[in-house]
Amino acid sequence: MTPSQRQRLFTLLLFITVVVVDFYLNITIDFTFNIWGTSFTILKLAVFYINYQWLHPKLLERKKYVAWILAVMALVLGAISLRYLVEEILFLRWFGVHNYFNNTPLSYYFKDNYLRFGTWIFFGSAVRFGQQWLRMRGEQRELEKQRLSAEVSFLKSQINPHFLFNTLNSIYSLSYQHSEKAPAAILKLSEIMRYMLYDTEDKRVPLEKEIRYLHNFVELQKMRFKETIYADLLVEGEVTHQHIAPLLLIAFVENAFKHGVLNDPADPVIIQLTLNDDSLQLYVQNRVNLLGKDETGGIGVTNIKRRLALLYPQKHELHIETRNDYYICELNLQLN
Repeated sequence: MTPSQRQRLFTLLLFITVVVVDFYLNITIDFTFNIWGTSFTILKLAVFYINYQWLHPKLLERKKYVAWILAVMALVLGAISLRYLVEEILFLRWFGVHNYFNNTPLSYYFKDNYLRFGTWIFFGSAVRFGQQWLRMRGEQRELEKQRLSAEVSFLKSQINPHFLFNTLNSIYSLSYQHSEKAPAAILKLSEIMRYMLYDTEDKRVPLEKEIRYLHNFVELQKMRFKETIYADLLVEGEVTHQHIAPLLLIAFVENAFKHGVLNDPADPVIIQLTLNDDSLQLYVQNRVNLLGKDETGGIGVTNIKRRLALLYPQKHELHIETRNDYYICELNLQLN
């Protein structure tokens, strides 16, 4: 249904509601039909609808305040005059009865009816203002949603070149060394790229796929080095129905390989995922490599912090600190 169709439907339903309510208020307790109530209801609805449908949107919404006031005064004056013609002249001639008492002063008649019709002018404008407010709220929410979606897409797109750059450097090193690990590394990279290109288009992916992606990353990094490196991804808890925003955890793991001491069995890199129903805890600890600090990159963790703020507001806690030459990262995340 288009916005214009929704607007027409709302107007029709509103009009019917007002008719029903007003007729109910103008029918006597014994349900005797009231001709004055009927004519008055029709005029009130006409005043309401003309202001609601034409005067308010064409004048008041366009800030033509003086023109709107003059138009409303003319509308009310016309409605009062028409009511007087129908109820005080025509009904008296046709049915021998009229609404007001004999010899009612015209000044009193106009004052009394101006207040009555003015209420319906106010009601029509109030409904319009309410619709405008709801529409603006809806548009603001939609704009905010689009802005956040665009920002998340941009942040996610930054991850791919950054990761690819670092991984190709690793494979280049293997190829340069004529390592037998090079073919397996290329295969791991193809699996990783398949996930990044095809499986991360959705807002949420199965947690199982994200963990497999992290495993592939860790294995790929191990292939880079001739010596044994001490880093493993440990998963505690059961992976079932959980879903997570894609590429959310990689920056923390990647930083451990970029900036950590990897070849000391006494200080292994600790990468641990703990799952509990719909919550996840990631703990990463590594001793900082002061000699071989990698100066490239730097967008990873900053990027992920922003994505966490956008995708999991009030649903995550992130603590990062360097303590006694150890870099420690702890992320607690509510997945639902």
